[in-house]
Amino acid sequence: MSNFIRKYIKGDQNIWVIIVFLALVSLLTVYSATGSLAYSTRGGNTTYFMFKQLSFLLVGIALIILVHHIPYKYFVIFSLPALYFSILMLLVTLFSGQNLNEASRWLEVPGIGLSFQPSEMAKLALLVYVARVLAQHQREDAPTYGAFWPITIHTAIVCLLIFPENLSTSLLLGGVVFLMMYLGRVPFKNLFFTGLAGTAVVSLVLVLAMNDIVLFDRAETWATRIENYFDDEAETNEYGSDYQVTQSKIAIATGGIFGKGPGNSDQRNFLPHPYSDFIFAIIAEEFGLIGAALVLGAYFFFLGRIGVLVRRSNRTFPAFMVLGLGLMLVIQAFVNMGVAVGIFPVTGQPLPLVSMGGTSILFTCLSLGAILSVSRHYQEQLQRQLAREQNNENRQEAQ
Repeated sequence: MSNFIRKYIKGDQNIWVIIVFLALVSLLTVYSATGSLAYSTRGGNTTYFMFKQLSFLLVGIALIILVHHIPYKYFVIFSLPALYFSILMLLVTLFSGQNLNEASRWLEVPGIGLSFQPSEMAKLALLVYVARVLAQHQREDAPTYGAFWPITIHTAIVCLLIFPENLSTSLLLGGVVFLMMYLGRVPFKNLFFTGLAGTAVVSLVLVLAMNDIVLFDRAETWATRIENYFDDEAETNEYGSDYQVTQSKIAIATGGIFGKGPGNSDQRNFLPHPYSDFIFAIIAEEFGLIGAALVLGAYFFFLGRIGVLVRRSNRTFPAFMVLGLGLMLVIQAFVNMGVAVGIFPVTGQPLPLVSMGGTSILFTCLSLGAILSVSRHYQEQLQRQLAREQNNENRQEAQ
């Protein structure tokens, strides 16, 4: 086993520890949170969803191992074709996607009956493309003028295709690209007016929906969630106006410091989607404040390792790619946890590598593989440098 790890597990070992930790948390929590779902859909087979989650995690880890051995220069080559393929898949999904949970976000793969979310693929492809364009237009101590329009046009296309069915993913992706452009020294005035235009479009759709003018099928749901978020719960009823958030808060509050123990959640029977959107509430209920803090700390620690990788990078493309993919995973995690505790309005964002769901896990693992590819490259570069220095010292001693 140790030989396998030395041969195939490369890159930042701290990131690998985080991956294993979150995967274990995922298995324990999904097994507990899917109890009611198992009785309603699988005849009481409570291990079905755990083994399904385990299979996705194992395939995901295999993908990480495979991808992190691919030199990151190949990500540059395939970034644009992958982006255009993702845009094509988003178009197909928009007009003929499967409707699950009142949203057409899924596309079925012909012949095998499996479904996936093209938006997850589009997020990965767009962020790698943005890293490529920013790297191409970097100049010494000068603003990155040429990168603005290529990035803005492609980001607008992707976000607008995702927007009608998945507002939160569209906003999250646009926000991460905005941060990448800001850190990539794109002129601030361009970013300011672009951000203003995007905010105006989203606000217009929501305001119209609140006044019964619905431009998209999902707009009414978005408006209701925003209204519930800002509603005074005390004036509605003793349980509040938003059932999901209320049940989530009950789960967190009853977990205490040490939690009720694995498999002892009560709110999993009342909380909608306790295995995906609100899985953090189940973690807090069963593992308490300590368990929730460890999960939160894992994402913070991962963000710190991303910062270390970016600082060590002597090339712009891998630095921007690691930055974009890392920010997407961490911000998505914070949004999921923020929804569970009532900081943000309800969204459909899963907790990366923890929530149940094949598409999310597999594309999260692809992102982690790309990040570890960069880490492996610099690790090997450092080892070669140390070997050269050692050889030079040996030759000097021999002389």
